[in-house]
Amino acid sequence: MPESLFKFYKPTSENIIDIKNRRLWFSNPVSLNDPFDCHTGYNTDSYEKHVFLEYINKHGYVEPENSKDGFTVDEFERLSSSTTEYDYYSSKKPEKYHTLFWKLMDDKSEAFNRHVYDVIRQVREEVTSKMARLRNAKIRIASFSVLDRYKGFNDIIQMWSHYTDNHQGFCVEYDTSLIRAPINLSIMDHDFYSDQSAYMDERIRVALNAGLFPVIYTANRVNIPKTKLKRIKLDSKGNLQHDSEVDAILYKTYIVKSAKWSYENEWRIILDGDVCDYYDNKVPFPYIKRIFLGCKMNNHTIDTLIEIAAEVGAEIVMMAMDNKKFVLREYNIDSYTWDKKRSKWNNPFS
Repeated sequence: MPESLFKFYKPTSENIIDIKNRRLWFSNPVSLNDPFDCHTGYNTDSYEKHVFLEYINKHGYVEPENSKDGFTVDEFERLSSSTTEYDYYSSKKPEKYHTLFWKLMDDKSEAFNRHVYDVIRQVREEVTSKMARLRNAKIRIASFSVLDRYKGFNDIIQMWSHYTDNHQGFCVEYDTSLIRAPINLSIMDHDFYSDQSAYMDERIRVALNAGLFPVIYTANRVNIPKTKLKRIKLDSKGNLQHDSEVDAILYKTYIVKSAKWSYENEWRIILDGDVCDYYDNKVPFPYIKRIFLGCKMNNHTIDTLIEIAAEVGAEIVMMAMDNKKFVLREYNIDSYTWDKKRSKWNNPFS
């Protein structure tokens, strides 16, 4: 586990209040800036083929003789051997599923075509409904970067540009020593009603520790296999019913991103939505170590964060553009406060 976590913030009043209150906002995954993020992949055609072939085999639509209301054994085997992922570089190209499917359906009766269309439509609606619910699983995420303050931190100007409103915001360094420290739960569940604050403090530290993961960067998305996707059921209220294997795929989805984002060196805390709901999605996170101020931050925000840093016991570091290189440099807050005091010595009426 890293010794420090860095998080970049826009200079909004909401963010500044959260720092003052030492709380951390946990986001709904659907609100993340990368549309692929936390988005479990799946092969629609592969799922459709798997479920449809299982259906026609189970309901007696595979017949030894030619029929306008079913498939022959040979047609069924050709459909089974067809592919939903065509390889243009293969010397032996298997038949493409949809091309073969509609070719065979041209020779079937109108009634069978209507029936097959209804089955396919239901399969597509089912998989769409399942994936929509999977992608709205009740979890929340907080993202950080793991950076070396003395090696590379001053080079990541794109992070300041993307996440701090073009360097007008700030970056907070969080000390993870308390999160990393072993916790022996000393307060029992029944003590929640008598010592709620201490009980929640212990539990949330455990949850933060258990939910902290490094992001894995790769060229391939996490996909849910068709067999596991089929096992997912919806109850009468439309809620998902799935097993631990599917949960494992979902959690892997939450920590896998495109390699294009690797420069962020991201770590994430993943928490259950019910825990976040208890705190209105602003979870106690009193681990602020330093606050770095963007090189384009206005004086009012600087003054506000200086006061807040003193309240929470954090060090303030100001960032400035280097005059020769595409890097930022740090300078002590004392220079800013000294220049501000000196400006008051000037007589504006002279």
